[in-house]
Amino acid sequence: MERAKTRACGLVAVLTAALAAASIPAQALAEGRPAITVRGGGVGEFLDPNPCDGFQEAAPFGESDFAVGARIYENGKIHGWFFCQVKGCVALYGWFTDVLGIDRADGPGDQDGVFLLGSAVFADLTQGPDLVLDENGDPVVFQFCIELREGPGAEKEGVPEGTPLGRFFYTDEVVLLGGPAALGLDDGYDQEVVRTGSIKIDFKRAIADIPFDRVEDCPVEPLE
Repeated sequence: MERAKTRACGLVAVLTAALAAASIPAQALAEGRPAITVRGGGVGEFLDPNPCDGFQEAAPFGESDFAVGARIYENGKIHGWFFCQVKGCVALYGWFTDVLGIDRADGPGDQDGVFLLGSAVFADLTQGPDLVLDENGDPVVFQFCIELREGPGAEKEGVPEGTPLGRFFYTDEVVLLGGPAALGLDDGYDQEVVRTGSIKIDFKRAIADIPFDRVEDCPVEPLE
């Protein structure tokens, strides 16, 4: 227990240092009241094989702890963050920079969704919570894209049958190293369904200035 606590404290220290080094804004954008808020957290379950779990060929493929919070404003600006940790493998902390698309549910079987672009740093957990640095000793900062789908976790009690579960899909330059095929992925995305917890997307205002179109292509390139 003490060792796990020490590792957790070390991870917090690593990511805190990364945030300072990457000059992430410490205060929310002064944009007034948000038009959309996004919040959630819990445990996500991979829908595809992933390298952290040894490329299992059959489900379950592994899980991650995740948390997300964001505010999207009528002018299209965003302030928020995303955290995802695959135990014993890697932890990612990202901050959002752009709104690429909004998808408003138009029926009971559909889900509200947002498609966001951001930057991130990450820590290698295989030997301990070690921040990944470049040749100059600075945190490696890379782009990532994420699609968040509103819904509860699969293990939540009292959810009507057929309710769409919360999901998130993301791609990043780290995942794309060597190409998706090298990681056993069809499209380069890590795809996870929420097992415990939830993702909630609240539309606070009419937001005519933010397009509701889906964005299919993610403008993320592999690291050099």
